[in-house]
Amino acid sequence: MSDNRARIWFALFVLAVFCFGGAAGFFLGRHVPPPPRGPGAFEPGFEGRGPRPFFGPGGRRGAPPLPPDLMPRLISDLELDPAQQTEIRKILDEHRDHLDRIHGEAREKFDKEQEELQNAVRGVLRPDQQEKFKRFLERRR
Repeated sequence: MSDNRARIWFALFVLAVFCFGGAAGFFLGRHVPPPPRGPGAFEPGFEGRGPRPFFGPGGRRGAPPLPPDLMPRLISDLELDPAQQTEIRKILDEHRDHLDRIHGEAREKFDKEQEELQNAVRGVLRPDQQEKFKRFLERRR
């Protein structure tokens, strides 16, 4: 009889460890940023910090229009000669401002649409739910 009790306690222990591991994995997956990826992620000098955020027009966070390591990668991958490097740098510089402007316009449209969506949701909610919705949005930022 005590042998069956020991087996039951052991099975419950294994189940509890499994559930704890699943909960910990879920929590870490939601709250810990993913590991760095892409070329250069594990090269010397990276130090595991991840890419620095880009702050575009108006201080808004977003992706840079052109990766900072683009030119060195183009030079090495395409084996560009010095004349080609000069021309490509000139082309990238000419287009950078245009891409920044397009990115800013798209960000403004996205922000406006998101605000309209949130206002529509607020219109359906009761006052107590609106306060919860406000906290929900603050946690997402």
